[in-house]
Amino acid sequence: MGFLLRILFSGLIVFVPSQDGHQLTVLLLNIPHDHQLSDGSTLAEHKPLLIARAGGCSGDCPSRDADIAQFLFADKSLSEATDSLEAAVAGGGAWALSGSEISLHKGSEGAPDLPALSIRRNVRNGIIPTTSGEREDFSWVADLAEICPDGCPFDASIHASEPPSSLVAARFVLRSGNVFTYSLARIGPNVTPVHFKRLDGNGSESPYSQAIATWVAADVSVSGGDIQIVDTKYADGTQRSMTLTPDTNGKVEVAVLNLPPFMPQSSPFTGTPGIGKHFESYYDLAQDPPAAEERLVPYAGAAAGAPSYSEVTWQSIHPQEAVWSDLLNALRLDVGRTLSEQLLCPPSQGQP
Repeated sequence: MGFLLRILFSGLIVFVPSQDGHQLTVLLLNIPHDHQLSDGSTLAEHKPLLIARAGGCSGDCPSRDADIAQFLFADKSLSEATDSLEAAVAGGGAWALSGSEISLHKGSEGAPDLPALSIRRNVRNGIIPTTSGEREDFSWVADLAEICPDGCPFDASIHASEPPSSLVAARFVLRSGNVFTYSLARIGPNVTPVHFKRLDGNGSESPYSQAIATWVAADVSVSGGDIQIVDTKYADGTQRSMTLTPDTNGKVEVAVLNLPPFMPQSSPFTGTPGIGKHFESYYDLAQDPPAAEERLVPYAGAAAGAPSYSEVTWQSIHPQEAVWSDLLNALRLDVGRTLSEQLLCPPSQGQP
């Protein structure tokens, strides 16, 4: 007995590896509807969600939540949207996250312990990957410590028993699984680096330049017959949980999302995405956040003076068998197919 749990992360999310490598803190940022950027524009409100697709679920397993359904399937009627959400989760469930501490546990006391955490590193060469294996290197997650002139170490409050609600909508501390880059930003038909500079275009750009991740995954090999996900509310300690069993293919899929409203496209976006304005929000986590207009954000294309790189097509390092997901397909979040792909919307990593 045993199965694979795959957790997929995308959106306005920060990954903070511990110094000893034993855990990975995942922060879903809190973005209110009136969040202002340095150019005066407003960042669309993001909705933190946890969506689980499984063979079966016990506990708190809502599958027809109207608010979640209408957010994910905004182009459908309410009844069609709730039907679509129910079909997407199959035997699982869907939660909206707010003031949430998410944790992962083995399904029963007598089950084997979950495997230790590992983060896939040191398999890349150069500023873009040239193989699917290189694409999995975690270092493609944009590193704020490399982009920010002083490294922008994060404030210790993100690890407090109750992180600041003005910044963090939900936190998920991973202590199990193999963490890797699932997909990279699609910039035209090829794999292309990005560069970082101020939104107003003034000042110097960062020498940090590489391809960047848009989705991160964690694969957990579960030896028992089920897995439990728990949401504990910071405000009062109340809990809800899903205990999930695998589908007939021997897997459970979970998507942890922090995205703005989106609509699906009929085919993958193959143009040049716009500036990643939302990246300004990550600097708010720093001990000493720089002024908004000083924050560097991602633009398509390599930095001036960046090393040369080969011509590698995006599809060649994202083979369908490696990045296929029944859950993402059902949610119409297939890699490369949503309107969010028209902007650079990378998650980030930073110093603890």
